[in-house]
Order: sequence, then structure tokens, then C-alpha cells
Amino acid sequence: MSKILLETRGLKQYFPTGKTRNERKNLKRTANEAIELYKKMFNAEADIHQLVDMHKSGKDLGKELTDLVLDYETYSALHGQHLCVIANDGIDLVIYEGETVGLVGESGCGKSTLGRTILKLYKPTAGEIFFEGENITNYTVTQMMPLRKKMQIIFQDPYSSLNPKMTVGQIIGEALLEHGMFKKKDPEYEKYVKKIMNTCGLADYMIYRYPHEFSGGQRQRVGIARALALKPKFIVCDEAVSALDVSIQSQIINLLNDLQKEFHLSYLFISHDLSVVKHISDRIGVMYLGNMVEFTDKKELYANPLHPYTKVLLSAIPETDLQKMRTKRRILLEGDIPSNIITPTGCKFHTRCPIAKDICKREIPQFKEEKPGHFVACHFSGAEL
Repeated sequence: MSKILLETRGLKQYFPTGKTRNERKNLKRTANEAIELYKKMFNAEADIHQLVDMHKSGKDLGKELTDLVLDYETYSALHGQHLCVIANDGIDLVIYEGETVGLVGESGCGKSTLGRTILKLYKPTAGEIFFEGENITNYTVTQMMPLRKKMQIIFQDPYSSLNPKMTVGQIIGEALLEHGMFKKKDPEYEKYVKKIMNTCGLADYMIYRYPHEFSGGQRQRVGIARALALKPKFIVCDEAVSALDVSIQSQIINLLNDLQKEFHLSYLFISHDLSVVKHISDRIGVMYLGNMVEFTDKKELYANPLHPYTKVLLSAIPETDLQKMRTKRRILLEGDIPSNIITPTGCKFHTRCPIAKDICKREIPQFKEEKPGHFVACHFSGAEL
């Protein structure tokens, strides 16, 4: 097995909103419903605090009343908490040398935040990040400088990520000068920049052009060349092909594959497009509302998905085969993705899951290994939808 290049353990990224959670309305409503139900069931008076004490002492209050008391306790615990945007909520991830890990999920589920937190562009709220066996979680900006050569990123928008006032040669060479790999007047400097450009499919004469003079695909090649110039070991591809048309996407994907073989790179490839992820990835993780819900080898994921959300995503992939398209069952989800500030209790997917039960609302499913190398967080993993 290849050597572990990067690992995250319980990685959390919360962004404070400056507000506190207000559950007064829910507390009042739940308390009134519980009191009225107790009065109806037992023909007796009791306030909500007495009902909570009865539940804790083990008295049988019946399922409906017990649920209301539990809801009251949940709201009580949440009331007054400082509200945060929960971008990543305890992510465990391992990336080996020379492999590509794909990351898929809806917009706002925390994919890009995870990639940037791994690179220490955001300071993690909790958890640990290991790179080449070293814990870099609490590294300062100065300590991270040598690692910047080894860890790079390709951004989603190939135009906004490039400085419009700089030529392509200056954009690619800026980091080379910053890290002291070359001096500005070094004759080898321009030769090296052109070599990197050629590697990424850009002609020598383009070195003096500005970003606005390139097409979308060419700009993305510039972004790739900039990331590749420092000879990194790990690159985060943050939706690197989502802004490009299909024909250009295939060119960029093939380029990334060729570069990986030539330089033994490791990728974290973030995308919405499951067909693209399948083509480039070795293993794939599925994220939902800040959590990793399934993670396994790409062949296993597409052949035998276990999490309901993964099954829904796979059912949405368009088919080019007319026969398959006619027989393929499309699974539709109701509602929108919940807020990542006030997240649902228990399993975060239970508000949209077609097979959700009471336990899904109460208990957070553990992210565990159901099969060798196949991890999933679901109380009913593998169940038919």
C-alpha cells in the first residue's frame, strides 16, 4: 500500500455568525403540548419541569409524551448557544501518495471549505491535520511557508483567480520568486516558466499575454501551471472543470491525469459532476451538510452505494444509452438542503430521507466501516429506497 500523504482527524470548521440561538417559541410550544397531553392522559396537573423529572426517573409517560419531553430537553440545551455556520463537522480523511480522492455533494455542503482548511487557508476550529506524518494543525504562517511549495490549489473560476494586471509569465513565476527558487534576472527563470507552460499545453509566445486574452480552458491551464510550478506533492482541485464546457473539461481532466503520472501527484478533486469524479478518482467521498456520509473505492460506490443520499445522487446522473435511460429509476428528494447554521437533530439527512425512522431524528449515525474499505454513516445503510 502507498504511503499516507495527508490525513485529517475529526476536522471541524465553524464560522461564527455573531448571533445566539433563540428557541423561546419552540420551548413554549413544546411545553404547552406536553402539559396538555399529560393532563389528558393522566387527568392530573404538572408543569414541564416535573415532566422532565418524571422522564429522568424512568416513569412510563408513553411514546408521544416522551418525545415531547425529549424535544423540550433538546431545545433547552440549544437555547442561547452561539450560532455558527457549520461548514465541516468532524471529517476523517486519508489521502495516499499518488492517488486522487474525489469529493462530491450539493452546493454549500462544505467541500471547498474542507479543501481550503486542509491547506490551512482557514484555521480549523477543531481536529487535526497531518501532512507527511507531521501534525500541521497549529503551524504558524511562517511554519507553513515551506509547505506551500508542497501543497497547492487550482481554483474553480479560472478568470477571477488570475491577476488581470499581470502577464501569464508573471502569474506562473510569482511563487517561484517568492520561494527563492529563482532570481528575477536569472536566465533559467524564463526557460523554466516556458517549460511548465509547455507541459500544461500553453505555447511559449503566450508568456507575455494577459488573462483576458485567453479562453476559459486556456485560463484554467494557466491556473494548473501556476500550481505545478513549485513541484507540489498535493493539489486541491476545487471544482477545476465545472466552469468549462464538456470538450474542454475532458482536455483538462486528461491533462491532470497525465501530470499525476509524470510527477506522482496526489489530488483532492472537488466536483458536482459524478461522471467526472468517476473518471479521475481512485476513491470517492460523499458529503452532506458538513459531514462525510459515505467513502469508498469508486467502483464499489457506483456498483453498491449504501447511503440513501448517495443513491439519490447516482440516480441523477444522465444516461447516454436510450435503453438505460428508459429503465433507470430517478429518485427525487423533497425540499431543500437545511440550514447549516441550525442543523437538524440526529441524522442531518432525515428531513429529506425517504426511509427515515424515529431513530434517525434522535441519534447521530456513526461513520463506520460496513465492508472492507467502505465507510458509511446511516442507521439503515443498504436499505432499498
